[in-house]
Amino acid sequence: MIKRPVLSLALALGATLLMAVSAAASGTYTEWINGSELPNATTTEGRFVGEATGSYAGTWYIDVRHQDLSHHPAYITGGSFQLNTFVNGWPSSIKGSFTPWGGTVSQTSGFWGCSNQRYSVYGALSNVGVNGGSGSGSFSATLTHYRTNVWFAGCVVYAASVSGTVSLTF
Repeated sequence: MIKRPVLSLALALGATLLMAVSAAASGTYTEWINGSELPNATTTEGRFVGEATGSYAGTWYIDVRHQDLSHHPAYITGGSFQLNTFVNGWPSSIKGSFTPWGGTVSQTSGFWGCSNQRYSVYGALSNVGVNGGSGSGSFSATLTHYRTNVWFAGCVVYAASVSGTVSLTF
């Protein structure tokens, strides 16, 4: 007979602890990001990796799909964000999605000749949380395409870097 109250008490205590852990992780966090564009970029999609510092230091990956870069600005049409970090001492992935039409990729310099190109990248994030969720956020960065003139190929991008911030609310 005493087993039922003990079980109820244990379940209530477990639920209380789970809510306390969830509440401790709730809030808005800003991460500073630096990284590189992966070499399989196209005029309508870029994939990036790098390191994040801030509340949830770790490694990050994004896949940004957008209109062709000939559009000024090119609207973001979708994509994903992932930050691999530790949450409450456990290895975790904070994930989110780029909101379609909720951001832009805009060229800000490097319009003429074979100079380096800079782009402002801003995108709204949805479904943010540990392994996804109902939170929100934003991604704001500067993308730099490093270019050089190769005599037999013309102007080519030989590397690309990205730096900025990501704000996450979950």
